[in-house]
Amino acid sequence: MLKGQWGVNKGLVAKRLLSTMQEREMLPDFVMCVGEDRSDEDMFEGIINSMAGPSIAPGAEVFACTDGRKPSKAKYYLDDTVEVVRLMQSLACVADQMVPV
Repeated sequence: MLKGQWGVNKGLVAKRLLSTMQEREMLPDFVMCVGEDRSDEDMFEGIINSMAGPSIAPGAEVFACTDGRKPSKAKYYLDDTVEVVRLMQSLACVADQMVPV
């Protein structure tokens, strides 16, 4: 596995972000990561591995998506960047319609 110039990869960044949120008692109940190349596989693996730990809320919705069908650790596939944009727009629309509890 190749890492960046400073020994950092997207998987380590994702793990650190989730760890920081846990320290601040802000466990996410929704996690989504989207990527399209080899460097994103570390991120997918990090997110998937975090599901078994204390840094994500129990029962959280976790989506690892790759752009384009190819071997990947991501569970979900989007055909291209147009689908990524459509997904983000749909999520934004749903969020706008949600009523605060």
